[in-house]
Amino acid sequence: MREVVEKLSEAASACAEAPLWPLPDAELLGFLNGVYQAQQVLHAALLHAVREVEGRGIPQKENVATANMWMRTRLLITSREAGGLLAQARLLDADPAVDALVKAGEVNASQLAVISSVLGELPASLDAESRLQASRLLGDWAPVLDPVELRRAGNRILAHVEPDEGDAAEEERLRRRERDVHAHRYFTLSPLGDGRISLRGMLDAESAAVVSAALDPLCSPAGAAAEQAETGEARTPEQRRADALVEICRGMLAGGTLPENGGDRPQVTVTAAFDVLKGELTSGVLDDGEPVSASTVRRMACDARLLPLVMDGPGQVLDAGRTRRLVSGSLRQALVARDRGCTFPGCDRPSRWCDGHHVRPWSEGGTTDLGNVTLLCGYHHRVVHDANSGWEVRMGDDGHPEFLPPPHLDPARRPRRNQFHRRT
Repeated sequence: MREVVEKLSEAASACAEAPLWPLPDAELLGFLNGVYQAQQVLHAALLHAVREVEGRGIPQKENVATANMWMRTRLLITSREAGGLLAQARLLDADPAVDALVKAGEVNASQLAVISSVLGELPASLDAESRLQASRLLGDWAPVLDPVELRRAGNRILAHVEPDEGDAAEEERLRRRERDVHAHRYFTLSPLGDGRISLRGMLDAESAAVVSAALDPLCSPAGAAAEQAETGEARTPEQRRADALVEICRGMLAGGTLPENGGDRPQVTVTAAFDVLKGELTSGVLDDGEPVSASTVRRMACDARLLPLVMDGPGQVLDAGRTRRLVSGSLRQALVARDRGCTFPGCDRPSRWCDGHHVRPWSEGGTTDLGNVTLLCGYHHRVVHDANSGWEVRMGDDGHPEFLPPPHLDPARRPRRNQFHRRT
């Protein structure tokens, strides 16, 4: 298998390096189609490998919280891309007919996602033969329909495979789809690394109506002309909606009606040197690691509770006020400033989802101060406390936590650190 993969890599490199300018139009288009089809077939091979990794439980063996997180770290891809690969791999494993279409290069990744969705909406009472017929019809349509057109055609698949079902079946399909859409709702915020945060999500129609009703009063275009006359700048509809979302969240934070999170009331944290507040330096850092300008730091400080922290060059907090027994208040703020999130190697969980863990247990005389506590998410907190996991945590010479892996992962047990939250 290794030789096959090496030959594939060599062939792909040859295609990538081949000059295309001498090719006539017909040959160029043939090259485009051929490379794309080969890419889709290789996509099937990738999905088979993904499913095998998940089936063997390799992420769990390496003490990674989820298969998605393992994929992101292993392949250096986004969480969204990892989730897509896992979902498609599970579909091919469950449906050999669709698997065969993908292996033949007749269905691409986008069409595969549509077929998965359509087949998942079929009634549970539908017999296996009708399901197979639906799968084959979708496969027949795929070579001539793009994903949007395939989705529209798939919405009426029952009319082709079970025409006697009639309106009752269509009504049940719509109800089931509404339930499924609600079950698959999600919302993510993903840093792009350039100061922008990508918002992605999915809501059912009813929930989207609620969100729109809350946003509309704050982003109505009615005052756009007056706004432009006053400020000289007109916001786009997309910008108005973005500003409205922030204003709603800002109001909730100011109102103090949100539940506690990580032992404290929800709050926005910015870490900056004291001189930034006087305008002598240039930037600060939010609790998710994103840098902000000095002017933004000063603006946020105008209406905020300030917690002084003394830090050295490597980012170690030297003083955060009085030591507490519980990891809360000023101690937790100092811990967030140092660790920025779960410190277990490879984990991307933010500080808001983490507990304070005593490196030397409190019950054994361990103190509750920065030299003996670190942030761990719930999953990795359990891993560290599980004696059978083989993982150990200790404080390094620079005052930052490091982890010793079990011998079966690294016989030398070389210390590992979380690189995800590093800012430099």
